[in-house]
Amino acid sequence: MRSYLLSAFTLEELIQKVRVYDFKIKNSYTVIDSKGEGWTYIHDIDAISPLTIKKRWYKKEIIELCNQFISDDSHKFIGRSLSSKTLPKLITEILEFSANS
Repeated sequence: MRSYLLSAFTLEELIQKVRVYDFKIKNSYTVIDSKGEGWTYIHDIDAISPLTIKKRWYKKEIIELCNQFISDDSHKFIGRSLSSKTLPKLITEILEFSANS
């Protein structure tokens, strides 16, 4: 069974994607919001909880998480000028990248 990266720009889009995704791999999933804050989605109770082991995500960690779902190195996200980008801007770029992949 394969794990997927789901990305959403709005709460409505997230709800729609969660409804059609097949959650058979595990019961809880990592969620990262636009500010780089970590959350946990618990499928059995259909809730996003602030109780998580990793609360703060950094730019390189988010890029690595995104890229772990891409097997072809030529299609991986390459973050450029990370020091000059805000975390929300980087996350938006990753969302756009994953939506177009």
